[in-house]
Amino acid sequence: MSKQEQNLSPDEMAALRDVSVPEFDEVDSGEPVAHVQVTSYNFRQPGRLSSAQLRALKMVHEFFAKGLSEDGAEGISLPFELGLLSVETISYSNFMGSVGNPCFMVQLSSRFEQPVLMEIDLRLVHLLVSHILGDHEPEGEDAGKLTSIEEDIAGNWLEGLLPLLGEAWTLSTPIDFGLKSVESDPRFVQVMPDDSPVVSLTFRLQVGGVKGQLTLCYPLEPLQEMLEGMSARMSGGDEDHVEQSDESILSSLKRVPFELRAELGRSHLRASQLATLRVGDVLCLDRSIHDPVEVLLGNNVIFDAGLGKKGDCLALQIRNRRQGTVKIQETIS
Repeated sequence: MSKQEQNLSPDEMAALRDVSVPEFDEVDSGEPVAHVQVTSYNFRQPGRLSSAQLRALKMVHEFFAKGLSEDGAEGISLPFELGLLSVETISYSNFMGSVGNPCFMVQLSSRFEQPVLMEIDLRLVHLLVSHILGDHEPEGEDAGKLTSIEEDIAGNWLEGLLPLLGEAWTLSTPIDFGLKSVESDPRFVQVMPDDSPVVSLTFRLQVGGVKGQLTLCYPLEPLQEMLEGMSARMSGGDEDHVEQSDESILSSLKRVPFELRAELGRSHLRASQLATLRVGDVLCLDRSIHDPVEVLLGNNVIFDAGLGKKGDCLALQIRNRRQGTVKIQETIS
């Protein structure tokens, strides 16, 4: 008991107990009580793609994976395989937290307001650079940060493959991707606020016998807008709508530009030999002058042709159609 309570007389204590708290009448304002709806908020996954948008996104990037599997080995003479593993919506900080240091990450410019990020396992990049330079005995798996020259070589190789990503997006909305910068330290890659939602696509990448991953990171909101039209065409359950969606996709596929190239032959040089080349030097190729010129779609030979000219331009005359070409032409006709 406090000192003040000890100084109270018994009559004063009884008077305090008899004091009642006044009751207030409830006033009816005549206005309805506002009901506040409380919704859950997942800070790890602050936004999600709809099922239709997810299907559209997977279709685009499976098309990209197929194209890169065919053309990615250009200039490295190694088997190259890419396959889509997973798609998830996470925060930007969680995505960057999964990136090792050092790393090989590129910022891609596009019609998105923020850069699109692409990261490739560093050991795979070391392997690619080594083969581009003609060194078929690269460093071990624990190779560290790339030198500036190695970054330039890897960046140039990757920049040559970006049109494949743009072609894949033609199924939805044409997008031109460009190489904005090459990054080696994820701590300095701050292209959006940490709590911004992003979509992370993880691919299984195998170069030769070495396996790793390639990851793409898109900002969520503009990505949803890009996918909305494509997902709307793909949505619906009746057969007529499905048929229309197939026709629409096939129509989009017909507008995709495919690069055909003619290969006269090849010659393999080491970096030391390449450095000594001078004007007037002659390179011997691995083909006879009597051999036909091979016409390739991706890494597949589809025609044999004869070399000639039309006006001031080199020209080819198709002489033989390789097996499998008929199926390709029937599919897109």
